[in-house]
Amino acid sequence: MSEAQVNDEIRRLIEMPRREFEALVADLYRALGHQAVCTHAVDSNAAHVIVQAINGQKWIVQCRQWRGAVGETVVREFLALMDREQAAQGAIITTAKFTPRARDQAEGKPLHLYDGDEFNQAIRRIRSRKNPAGAS
Repeated sequence: MSEAQVNDEIRRLIEMPRREFEALVADLYRALGHQAVCTHAVDSNAAHVIVQAINGQKWIVQCRQWRGAVGETVVREFLALMDREQAAQGAIITTAKFTPRARDQAEGKPLHLYDGDEFNQAIRRIRSRKNPAGAS
């Protein structure tokens, strides 16, 4: 995929209605076999998707349709939210990039950070599993 196509995909994700973006995230977790529900939380610092993992753990996901960069404060606040929610794992999924300090903040913790490029790659991988080449 060309850089222009990737940029178009990220722009489409940024412009997508928030609930549709969160539903896409929940759908991807369900495609992996987990149970996932959108919370429809208005607060940007809330959990936007709650996942009941195949292994029985509770995971939470925060969706951020941003341009620019997601910093360490967002990661630190999300880690506190994971603690309050008693979530075994968490993910922040954004259309933006994470700052190096944000990535450092998440290092060694049960937190996955997916920037716009990584999220697009995950979408393509999961869709290719569901629709192998040549399948109709």
